[in-house]
Amino acid sequence: MAQSLVLSILVLVLAFCIPQTQGSDGGAQDCCLKYSVRKIPAHVVRSYRKQEPSLGCPIPAILFSPRKRSQPELCADPQKAWVQELMQHLDKPPAPRTQAQDCKKNKRASKSGKKAKGSKGCKRTQTPKGP
Repeated sequence: MAQSLVLSILVLVLAFCIPQTQGSDGGAQDCCLKYSVRKIPAHVVRSYRKQEPSLGCPIPAILFSPRKRSQPELCADPQKAWVQELMQHLDKPPAPRTQAQDCKKNKRASKSGKKAKGSKGCKRTQTPKGP
């Protein structure tokens, strides 16, 4: 009788412990456990995502994805001003590309039609000829 009571208590304890152990590893989700001490430069990140404690992670954080996909995500404190500024920078749409300054030099190139030095990649626009 005493053995069956001890055995059923052990089963109950294990039943309560196993689900908590499985859930604490985060499953497929990676969680930040601490923040980066250094400020993360804008040129090394491409995007970010938010980590919320309500989703099972221990602390709120911003996870910045590096440009090099082989590197791990960088964790930052969402309360820091530099983190907010970096998030705003990443939220802005990319500026449209304009012709390089070297292309303007081509206008002064010789009239023989040859491209000047450093004009690699510049395209000249041609005006359509009328009748």
